[in-house]
Amino acid sequence: MALQKRVGIIYNYNENWIGGAYYIQNLIRSLNYLPKEEQIQLHILTKYKQEFEELKKVTNYSNLKFVQYFPQYNKMERGLNELSKKVFKKKCIEKKIKLDWIFPLYAVPKHLEHIKEMVFWIPDFQEKYLPNFFSAEEVNNRQLYCQNMVASDYPIVFSSQSALNDFNTFFPDAKNKKKVLQFAVIHPDLKSNDINEVKTKYNIEGDYFFSPNQFWQHKNQIAIIEAAKILKEQGIVVKIIFTGKEHDYRNPDYTANLKQKVLDYQLENDILFLGFIDRMDQLVLMKNAQAIIQPSLFEGWSTVVEDAKAVNQTLIVSNLAVHKEQLENKAYYFAPNDYDELALRMIEVINNPVNKLSFDLDYTENIKKFALNLKSLINKN
Repeated sequence: MALQKRVGIIYNYNENWIGGAYYIQNLIRSLNYLPKEEQIQLHILTKYKQEFEELKKVTNYSNLKFVQYFPQYNKMERGLNELSKKVFKKKCIEKKIKLDWIFPLYAVPKHLEHIKEMVFWIPDFQEKYLPNFFSAEEVNNRQLYCQNMVASDYPIVFSSQSALNDFNTFFPDAKNKKKVLQFAVIHPDLKSNDINEVKTKYNIEGDYFFSPNQFWQHKNQIAIIEAAKILKEQGIVVKIIFTGKEHDYRNPDYTANLKQKVLDYQLENDILFLGFIDRMDQLVLMKNAQAIIQPSLFEGWSTVVEDAKAVNQTLIVSNLAVHKEQLENKAYYFAPNDYDELALRMIEVINNPVNKLSFDLDYTENIKKFALNLKSLINKN
């Protein structure tokens, strides 16, 4: 009987890119939907034991083991290594993480390069389409990461067919194995959560449109503010709720400029900025909104869209190829820079409040597919 692969998953909880943490959380949660005998032992590489404990709690997956991302050396081992480096120009004690397979990687750290099977991850190529949203150094680093991935010849996972199509355009000669792993989301049970309590908690009154995104330029929150202004000028007052971390390190003034625009348009009573809120509260607000608005200029595979699909919520989204890949004809689409068109889509939803764009399949099928595709990825590489 063949030994089971020792599978490593890298995890880093970072509120400045919460989508990356949610991706791993949902990946692990999806394995709960497999029969017990098919579930995989995962070795979670994190820098902090506390991050691992929180991950165990939020995923409720029993087959997890903690692995320190950087191997730890005690005082004596460090001393011997320092002496050895002075005398022999190398360490005498080299601790290695014992794994057979590891994902997701953007580059190969020196302390992991002994691992036989590595799988890279490219969520998207935003820097190719919106280079002005990055520093020259970031664009260069992203390009370098991709070039090194291609040169390594290890498999590469893409979050969408759209991203894979871009890769084939930008790196037509790449020989790497390529796999699309479209992720699904797994939510806690929301039945016991009262929308009225959540609305009271955040001082929300009446119906509202909801846009839960981090405040990065490419998330394009300005489109919603401009659409609200257009509607107000037509005598139609709408309430907008924004949530998400209010910091864009590439443009520190971004959120402040949005809030100033709200004041300039005298929409401060109609548009609320709630910041980074409790995940359960966010999902309850999502489930009970008039619609979710996702106005992004670019996405890899939108977690917001998957969240909305999972609660069978109406979506108004920018007409990106990846959004159409996720939603097909089951959304209201608009050009991301056409604020009048977004305003029209919001009116359509207001006039048809029970017209949910329901999905034919039970969303649990998406979750099982995610888990099975992950298993296939592990077993084939």
